[in-house]
Amino acid sequence: MSQPVSIRNNDGFTLVEVLVAVVILAVGMFGVLQSINVSLQYNLKNELRNEGNRIGEKYMADLRGKTFDKLSTAYTTFNEAGKIRSGTKNYTVERATQILAYDGLQPSTKQVTVIVKWSYRNMTTMNRVVSVVARP
Repeated sequence: MSQPVSIRNNDGFTLVEVLVAVVILAVGMFGVLQSINVSLQYNLKNELRNEGNRIGEKYMADLRGKTFDKLSTAYTTFNEAGKIRSGTKNYTVERATQILAYDGLQPSTKQVTVIVKWSYRNMTTMNRVVSVVARP
């Protein structure tokens, strides 16, 4: 008859096994936290861009609603507060109109430009909306 093999049954884990498991879990959690941080940053950048687009389209619609003769060729710059999440973000809006063509002595076509600028993490981004308006 063969003798049974003696297996020691130590209930529990050694300290080294616990430390290795904790290190593996910590590395995994740091990866998950980093991916959450990156996704939140991209989400905020998209919200800022969407608000900049909304502001640009709002001012372009305002300019396109004016009659041809009331479209001034003056360059204007002003700030507008955009609503992002539960706070506000400052946007710089630049509006310009330039004459593209003349019909005799009077302008017949104008180009209207609205530029919206904002900063995020020391990086300036802009959205440009351009439209051509002709005399009716």
